[in-house]
Amino acid sequence: MVVSGTIAVASAGTRVQAAHKGNFKTAVFKARSNNTGDIYLGGGDVSSSAGMTLTPGESIQFQLANPASTAQFWADAANNNDQVDFIGSI
Repeated sequence: MVVSGTIAVASAGTRVQAAHKGNFKTAVFKARSNNTGDIYLGGGDVSSSAGMTLTPGESIQFQLANPASTAQFWADAANNNDQVDFIGSI
């Protein structure tokens, strides 16, 4: 099963939780190339100083031992309206 979605950060400095689209073991998160600043990816405490930084167009792949919900991931952004897309599978 493949799951995909987008985390859109309307207001910089405000973390946004990914919607539950399903569970995955392998996933790729990619900051949109037309973003105007960095995206910060992590858990519920993600911020510009806590989490992984993705520059516009940059991606990161996760390989998990056990399935996890997409809702376990959160994003924040340096600028308003920046987004990160994800796709994952079991």
